[in-house]
Formats: sequence, C-alpha cells, structure tokens
Amino acid sequence: MQGAGYMARIHFSVCGLGLGHASRCRPIILEAIKRGHDVTVSTYGDAVDYFERVGLSVLKVPAVDYGRDARGAVSIKATLLSNVFLPMKVAAQTLIEARIIEESGAEVVVSDTRASAVLASRLTGIPSTLILNQYNVLLQRDRLPRLAAFFEDIINSFTVVWSLSHRLLIADYPHPLTISTENLRMRKVDEPRAEFVGPILEKLPSDYPPRDRLKEKLGFDPSIPLIAVIPTGPQPDRIRLRDLMMPLLHRQKDFQAIMTGAVGDQSREGLRFVEWYENEYELLAASDVVVTRAGQTLAAKALAFNCRLVLIPIPRQTEQESNAKSLAGKGVAVILKEEDLSLESLSASVKKALDEIEAAAINRYSSFTANVRPVEKILDMVLSL
Repeated sequence: MQGAGYMARIHFSVCGLGLGHASRCRPIILEAIKRGHDVTVSTYGDAVDYFERVGLSVLKVPAVDYGRDARGAVSIKATLLSNVFLPMKVAAQTLIEARIIEESGAEVVVSDTRASAVLASRLTGIPSTLILNQYNVLLQRDRLPRLAAFFEDIINSFTVVWSLSHRLLIADYPHPLTISTENLRMRKVDEPRAEFVGPILEKLPSDYPPRDRLKEKLGFDPSIPLIAVIPTGPQPDRIRLRDLMMPLLHRQKDFQAIMTGAVGDQSREGLRFVEWYENEYELLAASDVVVTRAGQTLAAKALAFNCRLVLIPIPRQTEQESNAKSLAGKGVAVILKEEDLSLESLSASVKKALDEIEAAAINRYSSFTANVRPVEKILDMVLSL
C-alpha cells in the first residue's frame, strides 16, 4: 500500500438500476473524498438523480434495464426486446468507461455490478475492485421456458467478466446469514477469492439514541410500533408500490407509519408522507418494521438496524423473490405478494412481523455489523491495488 499521505485517483462506476447500488457506494465515495483522494463517478438511470441530490456530480453513460409487461411485472419478452442490442450497449459502455478512466488519470477502478467498467479497466491496464450482491441472474421459466433458458444463458455469460476483476467483494452477510443465496452461486474460479464484507453502512445503530427516543424526535408516540414504508427498486417499481400503499396507509388505524417517495410532504397524527428522507439510517434506527420491496441493499441495512421486514417483491423479478424467500426462511421477514396487497393483508403482515419474528433472529445480523467497518476496509483494499 502507498504511504499514509498518498492521494490517489479513483474512478467509481456504479449500476444505475434502482438506488441500492448508488446508496452503498456513496459512503465509500464520501470517505475517499474525505481522505483527499481525487474521485470520478459514472452511472445512469435512477442513480444520476440520487448522486446529484446528495451533492455528487456524475458522468452519465448509456443505460441498461429489464422490461416489464402492462401490469408492471418483469417480462422475458419485454426484456429481450429492450436489450436486443445488449452486446452493443455493453461495448459502448466499455469504450466510454475506458475514455473516462484515461481522461481522469484513474489509478484504480471500483465497479459496482458494471461489467463494462471491469472490461474497461482491463483495456486500460488499471486494476479494479468489483462489488456485487448478485453474481448470476435467474429468470422465471413458467412462461416461454426455452426462451427464458436461452436468455438466462446469454446474460450469465457475462459472469466471465466478473473473473477479470482484481478483487471481488460481496456486499452481503456471510453464511449462514447470506440474503441473496440463489444469486450468489459462483463459478469455481471466483468462489475462493470472493470476500463477503457485509452491508456497506455509513452509520451503525450505536451512532443513534434508543428507538423510543428517535420516534419521539420524529413526532411519533414512542410506545407504539413505527412502520417505515420505503419503496425501492427502479423508478417504475417504486412509483407502483407508492401508489398502491398510499391509500391503504390513509385508511389503516393499526399502527404508526412514515412513507418515503411520496409526492410532496404531508402528515397527520400517526402518519407521515415525505418525498425524501435525508438520513435513511436515522429512519431505520427509529422503525420497528420496514415495509419495502425485496432489494438486497435496503434489506441488509434494515436488518443491521434491528428492523423486522415485510417484503413485497417486484412481481416476477427472480432476484427479489429469492431474496424474500431466503429471509423468510431465516425467520426475519414476512412475504406479502403485490397481487395480494390490501388493507387487511398489510395489517396482518405487519402484525405477523411484530408478533412472530423473534428478536434473537434479528440480533444475529446486528451483532455481525456491530464491529465491522466495511467502508474503511473496502477503501483500504481498493487503495492497496
């Protein structure tokens, strides 16, 4: 490793689908800037607005997304049509990333789930650290099974690129706490070099006062459970969950709730809607139950903050469905299918989470994170290259 006063040029290339990749890279980027390193960031999609909102400028690159049917569920055919030129998109991304690396004078590349950045690092001869929570992709095969199998093979052929990175870090809990068990089945060449670093947290529960005091600070009754509804995922999926949840929350009388991602801020006794909650860690520290999609990043953070989970996976999004199944099997989450969402099912799911999820099961996750400082560790590993 270079001396303590060495200032490096680091390029971060971040997947822009949803906000999970961006939110976990943010603390690493901020720590690098805090230490005086020269940083560039490239991304696309939802992550562009996210980074700009938190005061970080980005370089925009071509986007990749999955397709949805008319009901909003993930569709094999729509995904195939929207990504028919996927190899060309990856090639274009790779050339753009290579140009950014060269023009910025980057000495090391950090790729969060970006194959193009790993390829560009090889083209330019610059070492790379790859951060993943999903190594392989699984597709639903109950419809068009042959097409699904064919397309799954094409997508997973890109896992060869993961092996080209100089370091492979898995932003998930180690066994037996791993969330994305099905999507982390690795090629033999990568299994021994993959390091599970846990959730990448900017704050820890120990940084905050007790939950009842935080509830009171937020204007809620400290003696009543607080439910945080946090729509996540790509923008269409966030908006759909928001629109489904808002009328239900207005009608329910069983619990206190705060929901992010609303259109404008509004509140009444025991219920609050906010467009953006600046300190997501404070919100998690104050909440007894988190109702959200089944993205790995937020689920991992919520568990670190001793939150019980009610998960509403994006329909037919296999990564989210397998995450939800994995966490329900570990006794820390209740699954609520979007198609079954109603006032009654929401209240029943929240009650089940409060009554049946044992504190001991949640504590296994918070205990792991109590003494882990992944941000500092990851940045030191990056700089060691």
